[in-house]
Amino acid sequence: MGREPVEVIDLESVHDPKESVELVYYVKTGGDLVKVARDIARDETTGPWLGAGGPTEVFKKAQADVFRVEKYGPDEGVIYARSPLYNLDLDADLVYQFLMLTIGGPILEFVYYDQVAFMDFTLPKKVLERFPGPGFGVEGTRKLLNVSKDKPIIGTIVKPCAGLTSEEVADKCYNASVGGVRFIKDDEKMMGPEYCPPDEKVKLVAQALKRAYDETGENTLYAPHIVARPDKIRDVCKRAIDNGATALMFNPLVNGISSLSILREDPDINVPLYAHSGGRSGWSTGPRRVDDVVWSKLIRLAGGDYFQIGVMNQYNVHVASLCPPMLMRLAQVFREKMDGIKDTLIVVAGGLNARNLVDNLESFDTDLMGLAGSNILKHPLGIRAGVEAMYQATEAWKQGVPVDEYARDHEQLKVALEM
Repeated sequence: MGREPVEVIDLESVHDPKESVELVYYVKTGGDLVKVARDIARDETTGPWLGAGGPTEVFKKAQADVFRVEKYGPDEGVIYARSPLYNLDLDADLVYQFLMLTIGGPILEFVYYDQVAFMDFTLPKKVLERFPGPGFGVEGTRKLLNVSKDKPIIGTIVKPCAGLTSEEVADKCYNASVGGVRFIKDDEKMMGPEYCPPDEKVKLVAQALKRAYDETGENTLYAPHIVARPDKIRDVCKRAIDNGATALMFNPLVNGISSLSILREDPDINVPLYAHSGGRSGWSTGPRRVDDVVWSKLIRLAGGDYFQIGVMNQYNVHVASLCPPMLMRLAQVFREKMDGIKDTLIVVAGGLNARNLVDNLESFDTDLMGLAGSNILKHPLGIRAGVEAMYQATEAWKQGVPVDEYARDHEQLKVALEM
C-alpha cells in the first residue's frame, strides 16, 4: 500500500494456518469494511447457507474467514482471509483450483464494494511441496553458461518483432553470440509464419550458435517462441529441443500457468523455461485486478526459470516499469526462500539500455538477466558493439565509476549512451 494503516483489527479465525491458504485483498467500499471482508470470504467459498435448518458442520468447515483487517480510511483497507484446504483436491490441478478459489468466483464481479485487488497469498507446506518450481533458476543457469556470480547474464531479443526470415534470425543470433550475449529469445510476435517456419528457424539458429561457440568457447542459450495448444505443447517443445533449442519461451498467462508445470515435470524437457509476461498489465491494473505479485508467485511455483519484471529508471516503455517499489517487491518474490522451490531469475527488459542497466544492477545486484533487444541490435557500430556497450556499463558499475565518465575511454559505450 505504501501507507501505514490507521487501524488494525485482529479477528478470530477457526482455521489452522497449516490447513489453509492465506489470501490478501485490497478492498474499497462504501459499507462497513469488516462486514464486507467477511462477506467476501463467505462468497468466495460457500456463499450463504441455503439448506433446511441451520448450517451443517461440513458447510461451516468449508467457509473461509477473515483474521485481520487493516484500515487505511473509513471505507478502504486490506483484508486477510484463510480459505481451508478442505475445499480442494490436492491431487488435481492446483493452479486451476487456486485461481478458481481466489478469483474464479464472484470476487471480481460483485458490486457491494467498489474496488478490489487480489494482492498476495501464502501456501502451507503441504501445498507448496506439490509444485515443481523452476528447474534451473539462478544457480542452474549460471552453471549452464559458466557465468560467475559477479556478473549479470546479458542477453537480447530478436528484433524486428516480425518480418524476418529464418536466415536473418540466425545471422542476428550469431553476431549477438559472438559479441558476448549469453541468452537470446524470440520476440513474442514471432509466431512461426510461412516465411520463418519454426523447425527451420531453430535448426539454423542452433547451427549459428554452434559456430559462435567454436569461435568464442562460450555458450549462448536460445529460447524460441513456442506456439501450441496445452494438449500439444509437450510435443512441440520436444521437437524444438530436438532441433537445437537450449531454452523455451511461451506465455503462461495466455497458454495457461498449468502448462508450465506440465513442461517442468516432463523429464524429456530438460531446458530452462522463459515464462513470457506479455499482457500481465491488463490483469494487474485497474479497479478490479490481480496484482503482479500473485502472478509472479504462481509463475515461480509452476516452474518458470525466467520472468520479466520491468526496468528500473525506464518510464516511457512499459506500464510494468512505472512503479519502482513494485519492481523491488517482485524481485523479492522470485528470490525469497520457499521450501523446496528454486528461485526464478529476474529479467529486466522492455527499454533496457547501457545507461539504465547500471540502475538495475544498483537495485538488484548481478543476479539478473538483462535483455536489451533494440538497444543492442540497432547500435550504430553493429550488434557486437551493442553487446560490448552493455558489458562496459557493467564494468563501470563494478568499479563505481559514473557511466558517462567511463564512456570517455570506451567507444562502444559512448555511442550507446548517445543513442
